[in-house]
Amino acid sequence: MHASKLVIIVTLILSSSPVLSAATPEELERDVFRAQCIRCHAIACNRNGPKLGGVIGRNVGAVADFPGYSEALKKSGLVWTDKTLDDFLKDPNKLVPGNRMASAGRLESAKQRKMLIRFLKRADTSLDLCF
Repeated sequence: MHASKLVIIVTLILSSSPVLSAATPEELERDVFRAQCIRCHAIACNRNGPKLGGVIGRNVGAVADFPGYSEALKKSGLVWTDKTLDDFLKDPNKLVPGNRMASAGRLESAKQRKMLIRFLKRADTSLDLCF
């Protein structure tokens, strides 16, 4: 048997094992953040998008040291709550027409949106490396 086939078989066996592949809810929530947000956002620092640490309860468009907000977000008058964040992640342009995250931030899965919001609520800015 070729080594590459053996690696594939072992990988499939290990990844299907419930003991070896079990992830905690917190790890799954972090994985949603990494898959959906990390390209543009970090928790403790600004990137192409504003930092997301402390987002729940914050006025939309209000990170003082982030210069890249669209006028639509700055003028929205919204506060990030579980509901507004869920609505925004579901369809950013519907909640705030003209924002810069109109299609990139769209997250169709209600389950993933809830997981992401839970992650953001407990995100520890001291652990974020801002890469």
